[in-house]
Amino acid sequence: MTSSFDSAHRDRRFARLLRHALGTAAVVASLAPSPFARADDLDEPAPNLPALPDPDGEDRTSVLEKRVEELSERLRQSEEERRANTSPLSWEGYVDAGFFVPLGNGGVGFVRDVGNKQFPQYGPDGSTPYSWVFLGDILGSPINSRGEAADLGNPPGITRFDSVDSNGAPGFLINEVNLRPRYALSDNAILRASINFVPRSGANFSFGDFMDVDLAEMEYLVTDDGKTSVFAGKILPVFGIEYKDRKSDQRFGITPSLIGRYTTGPQLGLKVRSKLLSDWVVLAGSVTNNSSTVESFHFYREVDRNIGKTLNGRAALSVPVGQMLHHGGDRLEVGLSGEWGPQDGASDNSGDIWFLGADLQYMSANYALKGQVMKGHAPGRADEDVWGLDLRYSGYLELDWQVLARLGLIARAEIRDATVVLGTERLYLTKQARFTGGVRVVFNPHIVLKAEYLHNLEYGGIAQIDNDVATSSLVLAF
Repeated sequence: MTSSFDSAHRDRRFARLLRHALGTAAVVASLAPSPFARADDLDEPAPNLPALPDPDGEDRTSVLEKRVEELSERLRQSEEERRANTSPLSWEGYVDAGFFVPLGNGGVGFVRDVGNKQFPQYGPDGSTPYSWVFLGDILGSPINSRGEAADLGNPPGITRFDSVDSNGAPGFLINEVNLRPRYALSDNAILRASINFVPRSGANFSFGDFMDVDLAEMEYLVTDDGKTSVFAGKILPVFGIEYKDRKSDQRFGITPSLIGRYTTGPQLGLKVRSKLLSDWVVLAGSVTNNSSTVESFHFYREVDRNIGKTLNGRAALSVPVGQMLHHGGDRLEVGLSGEWGPQDGASDNSGDIWFLGADLQYMSANYALKGQVMKGHAPGRADEDVWGLDLRYSGYLELDWQVLARLGLIARAEIRDATVVLGTERLYLTKQARFTGGVRVVFNPHIVLKAEYLHNLEYGGIAQIDNDVATSSLVLAF
């Protein structure tokens, strides 16, 4: 005779098996073809499983165990088929087309201090004389996400590559065509690259178009949860936060910040990144040939000319604020960054370049508030055309707000306080404030139209330079 205890125990076992079977069936159902598919679209019939027996039958437990096993096998086979039918190669990218209007002096971001009237201390009779003194910011009037200026002007004593060279005229521009292939080398190794094609005007029977590779890395997932990775190759930097949305299809607005030129340049070397303690702590570090400045700026050289290497690191505390307040997935992140190494372009390790910074970002479902502050220094080497830098405290605060599903607004306030020198030959003194306002219209995830107005102001004894810019960007992503 079966005791009441045995019966209750068998019922509890049956209930557990039933819950397991229903859960497995739900997963299998999610992998099965749509119920709206035609019969001739289905590649294989549904599994022929035995009907659930009468609850009072003596073999109900064994039959249910068999059903669980068959459903689990079906799930395993479906997952194997999905992996077999998924290509290891995928592509992303975009076409970024724009229209810009340089205002005032045509978008040139600097002027020469003729006669050293504004800063006599830098003139021939001053305490720290320079042959040429320029005021403003040569890259302070960007027109696209690449950070290209509308016009670099014609400063004396030097020849520069002016990729846009609009001469102050408004016009259409294909800012960039980007291709990003991704290939799964194995279950835990991923190859990524990012290639930019930049159509520009040619001269003297030559094409002006050029190409640059800004990413070529392998990521190796060290842990099964994917939260610790090692990167090798031409990698993204770890300094600050702006590098995360440096591309046109990733950036909420159009133009980079005034300090983006120090924090968004790719680096050649090795990197480790990890998320710990349920993603509350984020750590990243790298050893690279070069600094995190952009390639078009004075302080970047991808191939080292010295034996020293640049050390980079960032530590951040990322707090899930929304979980604490019980209203969603808001997150607050506060980070500290540092970078130190020999100057790019120098033939020895006698001079160091360093940067220190702090960043903050509050991320919600439809808006993000973020900011950075940083400073840095490099002594320069005039005999090797290595520029010196004194970057005093500079930074920005930005609000990205997706007001409606199709309409977003951007507002950013920022300053850059810096001196850039080449020996005693040239000095660029920047004390610039900038206010940026913009809108974005999302037609669908693949078509986004953005527009910005950049209002530039000088302070600290520098006369106002009339170099505001209005610009737009149509991003067609795939």
